[in-house]
Amino acid sequence: MADRPLYIVSWSGGKDSTATIILAHENGLPLDRIVISLPWFDKEQKIYADDEDHVNWVLNYAKPMFESWGYRVDIVSDDRDYLYWFFKVKEKSKYPEQNGLLYGFVIAGMCKMNQSKVEPIAKWVKALGCDYVMYEGIAADEEDRLIGMHKTRGHESLMEKYGKVESDAYPICRKYGLLSPVYKKRKRQGCWFCPNQGIEEMADTKVNRPHLWNRLAELAKVEGVATRCFKYGQTFWQIDAQVDQYIANPPPEQLSFFDFDF
Repeated sequence: MADRPLYIVSWSGGKDSTATIILAHENGLPLDRIVISLPWFDKEQKIYADDEDHVNWVLNYAKPMFESWGYRVDIVSDDRDYLYWFFKVKEKSKYPEQNGLLYGFVIAGMCKMNQSKVEPIAKWVKALGCDYVMYEGIAADEEDRLIGMHKTRGHESLMEKYGKVESDAYPICRKYGLLSPVYKKRKRQGCWFCPNQGIEEMADTKVNRPHLWNRLAELAKVEGVATRCFKYGQTFWQIDAQVDQYIANPPPEQLSFFDFDF
């Protein structure tokens, strides 16, 4: 192996990076390591940032299957959880009146959880201390992302190589029973508290994971935060009211939302 680079997949558990692993496996391509970063909402209480069903699927189903195929799967995490970022004190804000206050809820489009997800993988790769090729889960029809990837040395897309667009990832994953259960209730894989979610997705959390929704309600009561915004200028309580309205009166096309099956 010393005469060639290591071939790696940075796996999120989402459909595209899972399809990338499958494409490498089906086509006999070299794949030495699979790495996944699982960020925390509350590390002390062992509450992950990703959807609970998704994490259970990663740890208890997908990871063992990949290992049965002969691939090593490494799990990395950041010590900084969501609560770290929420309670972090602002010190150098461009708004002086906010210095000394807590950051509070993450701001959509400026989410620190991306940092908590990406940096552990970067450290893991650096610790390998060798040349590598990173297979990225980017579909052939994601032109902007592919342009950015092509600027990074040693990064490739197998979905681009084999002409697989984003919608192709679903049947590729289903073929092996490797489509995360998160897609049964969410449009995208990501943090259960993400402000970019739709109201219907937040309603799923409040209905099926009330202990998690209550954690957000507790944070909404914390004093001394720089901003009360939770989702694009709206407070948590404004969003909570919309969630309750959705639960009480779901639109007809969403009546089966919580029972939807693939």
